Amino acid sequence: MEKTKTVVSIGGKEYTICGTDSAEYIHRVALHVNKKLTELKKANPDLNNIQLAMLTSLNIADDYMKISDELAAAKQELERLGKNTGNSHPAQFNRR
Repeated sequence: MEKTKTVVSIGGKEYTICGTDSAEYIHRVALHVNKKLTELKKANPDLNNIQLAMLTSLNIADDYMKISDELAAAKQELERLGKNTGNSHPAQFNRR
């Protein structure tokens, strides 16, 4: 897939992101990061930019880990239900 350049705004600054994902997807990711950063800045106005970036990263990683754990638990439950119903081919999930 061809690499594209996309300009996004996070924390009032513009960044050029190069990647193979669509511009729409990159904008969605940047919007999510900017939303988290804005929420945390409002709740913690005394943090400097580095502290704010670190806190934003930790919060997004925490969200990711919780969702990842929920997905793993759901997969295990599907496998358990599949075994109980005699279905030997549980549903397959693909990660992006």
